[in-house]
Amino acid sequence: MYLLCRIAKGCVSKKVNSQQLKSNLNLLIANSDCNHFGSGLSITYMKYLATIMLVLASSVVLFAQNNEQPKVKIKSIQVADRIYMLTGQGGNIGLAIDENYTLLIDDQFAPLSEAIQEEIAKLTDKPVMYLLNTHFHFDHTEGNENFSDSVAVIIAHENVRTKLQSGAVIEAFGKTMEPYPESALPALTYSEKLSIYQGEEEIELFHFPHAHTDGDTAVHFKDSNVIHAGDILFSGMYPFIDTSNGGDVHGFIAAQEALLALANDHTKIIPGHGPLSDKAKMEQDLTMLKKVVAVVEEELAAGKTSEQITMHPVVQGYDVSYGQGFLDTKTFIGLLCAGLKK
Repeated sequence: MYLLCRIAKGCVSKKVNSQQLKSNLNLLIANSDCNHFGSGLSITYMKYLATIMLVLASSVVLFAQNNEQPKVKIKSIQVADRIYMLTGQGGNIGLAIDENYTLLIDDQFAPLSEAIQEEIAKLTDKPVMYLLNTHFHFDHTEGNENFSDSVAVIIAHENVRTKLQSGAVIEAFGKTMEPYPESALPALTYSEKLSIYQGEEEIELFHFPHAHTDGDTAVHFKDSNVIHAGDILFSGMYPFIDTSNGGDVHGFIAAQEALLALANDHTKIIPGHGPLSDKAKMEQDLTMLKKVVAVVEEELAAGKTSEQITMHPVVQGYDVSYGQGFLDTKTFIGLLCAGLKK
């Protein structure tokens, strides 16, 4: 029995298919007599055991194959002459290229760092000097440690460093973020506003308190007319507002209004999630949010439940266009109700 287990285990670890496993088991039986397996065990019984092991091992092989994660492809979209948006899995990345160095905005998940670096290498041979975290959420910062050896400095709002240093819980999803190592923490923080100069380009960093979180940074490339909004914008989908970490829907609306005041009809806006946006599209997203929030507040005051509010005609009117993204309509309304009740 021990030998049969070793054969099955070896086949699974090497991703051997069920036909190969069956051949190995039958070969073992065909070339052995009862004495090899101990007294009292017949070949018939051994074939019975082999069949059981075949079924079990085949199931493990199938399970392993079905749970292999597809490789995430990092894609770059040119937004301006020297500014790109990189998409993959997690928050959208911004990349600004200068003659001497590059600025990277967010870095998604740790397993994607190599693929992100490969995509950057296709666009420039200049080193990443600055890595900016737009907020602390793991889908924007988990690659920090992998990039820490190559970047000169990681930048973020001071609240981001605090949360990454101490750890945090995203209550809406029951997600616990463990403290980051020192090398993955922002070494340069700011409180309200910070400017970075990249050649002739002035890059303004703005903090918006109590928007998506309490540490949100939006980035304005003044000369290139590009804004990286971080998670202050979920383009074409319902936004997630992390009220357990300082987020607030009214602060979120105020932050969007402030960013729209910086934009004109030619401004390109990189959202934290979703496709590349512009002023008109962002205004549509903001209009949706204002209308839905007004309904939710009115219905909550009337004693309605989140389930009842979800079925409101105004809410249902946005289900097809906005409810197919990160959050479906029921979940979004539930989170919005919970946040407004705090």
